[in-house]
Amino acid sequence: MSIEKVRNRWIVVIGAILIQLALGSIYSWGTLTLFISGGAFLEEPAEVTIYIFGVSLLFFGFTMIFAGKLQQKYGPKKIAVIGGILIGIGAISSALMTTFIGMLITYGIIFGMGIGFVYVCPIACAAKWFPDKKGFINGVAVAGFGAGAALFNYLIKWFSVLSIPIMFILLGIIYLALVVGGAMTLTNPPEGWVPAGWTTPPPSEDTGISGLDLNRKEMVKLRQFWMLWAAFIFTAICGLMTIGAYSSFAKSDNTYLINDINFLVRVGAYAALFNGLGRVFWGKMSDIIFYKRAMMISFIIQAFLMITLFFTSGSDIFFIIWICAIYFCYGGNFATFPTATGDLFGTKNLGENYGIVFTAYGIAGFLGATMVLFFVIFFGGYMVLFIAMGVMSILAAIIIFLLKPPVRE
Repeated sequence: MSIEKVRNRWIVVIGAILIQLALGSIYSWGTLTLFISGGAFLEEPAEVTIYIFGVSLLFFGFTMIFAGKLQQKYGPKKIAVIGGILIGIGAISSALMTTFIGMLITYGIIFGMGIGFVYVCPIACAAKWFPDKKGFINGVAVAGFGAGAALFNYLIKWFSVLSIPIMFILLGIIYLALVVGGAMTLTNPPEGWVPAGWTTPPPSEDTGISGLDLNRKEMVKLRQFWMLWAAFIFTAICGLMTIGAYSSFAKSDNTYLINDINFLVRVGAYAALFNGLGRVFWGKMSDIIFYKRAMMISFIIQAFLMITLFFTSGSDIFFIIWICAIYFCYGGNFATFPTATGDLFGTKNLGENYGIVFTAYGIAGFLGATMVLFFVIFFGGYMVLFIAMGVMSILAAIIIFLLKPPVRE
């Protein structure tokens, strides 16, 4: 394989971070809904407007089915630019929407589709440049997605003072600039390029590396794909439910010490930073102890946090620690699952393969958002919901424990 000197590969990482900062604004929904729901802009309460968040995640996840294939054919730069334009249109046009249905179309469907077009592009591109640091680079490349909400939580708060329509317009302009600017760095390395001195690791059941390069049709026929896909749903539901509902949980009882809008904005910002840090940390851990062990450890920790979350509501300190820790574990999914996809099914077709794996996120996003209202209405509160989330995280850990790399027959 060629090892000729090419452009500085870290430029791609810088572009990926800029892109993911904008995409991470989807995690600011817990803050955004504080300013637009309950008559402030939309008549519906936060427990209903969370469906906009769920639809956005659903379209995000399923758009990646096409985006992964398209970026493989036309290159990551072009597809990322298309996605950036959709994101900008979705956010800016939301300034004109004062109905639930209108916002569902603009900030739910269009905005979510835009993120779906963009998201896989820097991941697939960075994986080709860094086969020697897969987990860490996956974590760094998507760290901005987790940390982006920290920035946009405050921007939403500041811009909302001007007016809600102006807030959406300013956010859309910033999203567009970050995505299109970052997309300009996304070019794949020459065919067959590898870092100097690096060799492909051998297949091993312990590491979970198969040594295969499978296409999408071959991958979906394997039980390993469906196991990975199911584990992604179970663990992602926990984090997405927390992101969408931590503020409504805090506001569900006026006796809670944490029922304060300024405090909840800070919680969202701090937790978003931990989301980003978790992506880098668990990505690096998947390089050191391999993705299976990293996943199981993070899922078990997340299960404990979810089961005990209900009992933190009377304390500012414990509440913010638990939410940040859940975000930290949840963020690791977005470094470990692309790493697992590459190790199990090969990096040659990682973009299109991970696009299919990532549909689990879309399903988890919709379920995680909508399950809040279901559990609160039919079970009378949040305790049963949080316990159910903890059980799902345990199921994800069991599935990964049983997962073994496929072998060529």
